Amino acid sequence: MKSGYLLLKLIVCCSCFLLSACATGEPLPWRNSAINAVWPPPPNPPRITFLRDLKGPDDVLPGKGNLARFMEFVTGEGQTKIELESPYGVASNGNSVIYVTDIAAGVVHRYDLAKRTVSYLTQAGNEPLIRPAGIAIDREGNVYISDAGSAKVFKYDQNGEFLHELAAQFQRPAGIAINSRGEKFVVDVLAHKLKVFNVHDKFVREFPQADSPEPLNLPSNVAIGRNDDVYVTDSMNFKVKVFDHAGTYKKSIGQIGDAPGSFARPKGVAVDSEDHVYIVDASHGNFQIFDRDGKLLLFVGKNGAGPGEFSLPSGIFIDGKDRIFVADTYNHRIQIFQYMTEGGTR
Repeated sequence: MKSGYLLLKLIVCCSCFLLSACATGEPLPWRNSAINAVWPPPPNPPRITFLRDLKGPDDVLPGKGNLARFMEFVTGEGQTKIELESPYGVASNGNSVIYVTDIAAGVVHRYDLAKRTVSYLTQAGNEPLIRPAGIAIDREGNVYISDAGSAKVFKYDQNGEFLHELAAQFQRPAGIAINSRGEKFVVDVLAHKLKVFNVHDKFVREFPQADSPEPLNLPSNVAIGRNDDVYVTDSMNFKVKVFDHAGTYKKSIGQIGDAPGSFARPKGVAVDSEDHVYIVDASHGNFQIFDRDGKLLLFVGKNGAGPGEFSLPSGIFIDGKDRIFVADTYNHRIQIFQYMTEGGTR
């Protein structure tokens, strides 16, 4: 009887573990309802609202059931977690998947907020990622990653399988953007140029030309506007320069300074659905928003660690739903905001 009692007790306990383990986590909500932060502040109509931040895998992965914890205890096995160390570039597929390049850790983090899963890219075939920086996603979900450490650009499919390297000679590749034609624009920092690849990933041209009246000086990031204009962060000229898709210079936004509308350390650049231009400044600890003519509309943030505060931010990305993702590098997190159209809706 005693042995039968022990067996029954073990079955009951295991059943409890199993029921807990089978409970799957709900999709991670986009908004942290406990935080209400908007810009500009009341009584002005809000145009930017804070959604949430992601500080690492524990913010994405669902709570583990008792069986999962028990089996990890018994086997000594568990999912390897890599924390965000120095997030630099960020991109989203427009649904639930977010990619983050971690330039110090040599890894690309992949967070799926709907499935509550976390995975990592650490290799390009047999070659390790060294200092992944820029990242972009095409319409098919393929992922392009620039590695400043190896001076190469790699392509992966939507499942993280390495496909190939882009054939071109880079000195230090950084930001990447893809236009409506499927062309890829890759910033080559030390070459002071952008290299352009066609829809088949073949190198086709570079710009600006050597005799350009508006040369770039250590460009870092790039974004594409609604009409395929190319926005390039011209770091050491302290502005963002705008070119058409063929590489012809059109205009500039900003200048050196510490007043709103000026830059000290311009970094990431992005464009929303209404062609507003968002430019991150690492020194100011904010991102500034300009209209298509270069007029300052609003700035969001300051130096700090709270919601909407930054410590040396770098990359920025805006998805098709006007969600704004900012790599808050020295706060080791991604902050997510929402652009609100006039009237307070998306």
